[in-house]
Amino acid sequence: MIFKNKLKAALKEGRVVFGPMVSEVRTPGIAVLFAQAGFDFFFLDMEHGCFTMETVSDMVLASRAVDIPIIVRPPSKSSHDYLSRPLDSGASGLLIPQIQSVQDVQNVIKWCRYQPVGERGMALSRQHTFFEAGDAVETMARLNEEVLIALQIEHRDAVKNLSEILSVPGIDVAFVGPSDLSASLGKPGNSSDPVVDSAIRKVIEVSNDRGIIPGIHTSSVEKARYWIEQGMKMIGFGTDIKLILEVCKSSVKKLRSLV
Repeated sequence: MIFKNKLKAALKEGRVVFGPMVSEVRTPGIAVLFAQAGFDFFFLDMEHGCFTMETVSDMVLASRAVDIPIIVRPPSKSSHDYLSRPLDSGASGLLIPQIQSVQDVQNVIKWCRYQPVGERGMALSRQHTFFEAGDAVETMARLNEEVLIALQIEHRDAVKNLSEILSVPGIDVAFVGPSDLSASLGKPGNSSDPVVDSAIRKVIEVSNDRGIIPGIHTSSVEKARYWIEQGMKMIGFGTDIKLILEVCKSSVKKLRSLV
């Protein structure tokens, strides 16, 4: 049974979607909590988080049980097993970090898409098909259609090569990482600097020209509003760490005021 990727469908319809980044909480219950909160999806961060593939598999099962898409950010772009294994576990898609060149993107597509688009290894009777492979040709075509591939645009070379990068067939989303991008552009921690702002606007412009969905990670409602107004569609919002800290700090402050 092939999953229907409602996140990808929503983006194709032109809707704006919101999802946090999970980088610390290892319980599959976080998927249920985010679904209950009303988020459209969530990221699972293997690049900076401490998750093993077993944890990824458990998180994917929980997310599919409550019908919230999970997008895994692998630890690296540099190996097919980093990319294909989360997909074999049933992830709705990948957010590929450290993209800088056309060759990077060609490797991603080769390792993430089945024939005839790419060369992803065939292990069809796995969690991503609920262990029923079905007809191989049909299953590969359906998975190529449903899996979402997002490239993280977080380096000045990615911005420089953006037109060529986004011309590679098989990409769905160009997703800006503003913190790393600001550092790469010599403005660390200042994603509102005009140089960084201009680079992000270029991502929106080139994405629209190439038929790619533009997205960005945001740390506040104000920044989310700003980038939605500029044309961003896939909005990352906060992290499990920040969301928990903000609620806890606010609650503790109110509690202290009682005494």
